Amino acid sequence: MKNSQLLVVTPTYNEAENIEYFMQKVKSLGLDLLIVDDNSPDGTSNLVRKFADKSNGLFLITRGGKLGLGSAYREGFNWALNKNYNSIIEMDADFSHTFEDLQNLIKQTKNTDLVIGSRYIDGGSTLGWDFKRKLLSKTANVVTKYLVGSSVNDLTSGFRIYSHGALKKIDFNNIKSDGYSFQIEMTCEAMKNNLRVKEYPITFSERRLGKSKMDIWIILEALRTIFSLFFKRYID
Repeated sequence: MKNSQLLVVTPTYNEAENIEYFMQKVKSLGLDLLIVDDNSPDGTSNLVRKFADKSNGLFLITRGGKLGLGSAYREGFNWALNKNYNSIIEMDADFSHTFEDLQNLIKQTKNTDLVIGSRYIDGGSTLGWDFKRKLLSKTANVVTKYLVGSSVNDLTSGFRIYSHGALKKIDFNNIKSDGYSFQIEMTCEAMKNNLRVKEYPITFSERRLGKSKMDIWIILEALRTIFSLFFKRYID
């Protein structure tokens, strides 16, 4: 049963170590939560089902296999639009995104189509990363910002809030990329549709428990997407 007009959409793959506490935290704020699980071998979806039996406003989509982050968000967005939620929140289950920041982002949604939790504006930061990783991430965002012609500083942020109207305008079903690429393309589509985009500073922390999903294929896909968007600027 729907309890709130705000829905958190969280893709999961092997998040059994984090998911119960994450669900408790989301529900303590009075928000609805949709978990999109890619058939996690560690039983993540079973834990969600047990919690959902005792909690309204908690929903689960279990998919046949590991289909990717972007694919999970596309499915989650379509579900949220069909249920007519006012605001759709992207948030990870590994506690790299804080609930204090979530409450601050929600406060920024008035008269805004897309609020992006940003590590790379004044007040934003990352915790648990060494200097090399921070430099790589920051440089990648600066270069990407230049190549795609965006004013957004943290294009790869996966902590954001879309209005219902924003997702109706963005043709996200035709964005086929995953990982960081999906976030980059979604931001570019928002700008192309003249949506009101706002960045708000967040503190990004290294994941609480479990293993990072980052791999070489995600990085290569991001590079391909960035240069595709760069060339598309001049073709269009």
